Amino acid sequence: MEILGVYPINAAEPCHLVEVIVSTDIDEFDWGKVTQEGEGQPLENWQIAYDENPINVEKGHWVFFFHYLNLSKPLITPEGKTKIPKPSELPDRLKYIEYEEP
Repeated sequence: MEILGVYPINAAEPCHLVEVIVSTDIDEFDWGKVTQEGEGQPLENWQIAYDENPINVEKGHWVFFFHYLNLSKPLITPEGKTKIPKPSELPDRLKYIEYEEP
């Protein structure tokens, strides 16, 4: 998984929209395994990707939301660990994606 961008989202809890390219077959990709180690927490308490949305399925281009993203730790994905780039402002081309409070 390649992270194309990380964008802070206005929400009650810290949250980011993460833009990625998934290189494996999306039908076999397990979004529930996109996570980040929660220091001192058991695995079942770690945050995971949610509300994943396709941007361009044929190219493996997706976005998802992630709460409490620790920018100093990699994301753990079915494709391996992925370093998180510095957050930037949400690009206009993604502003149609709406965040809904869980």
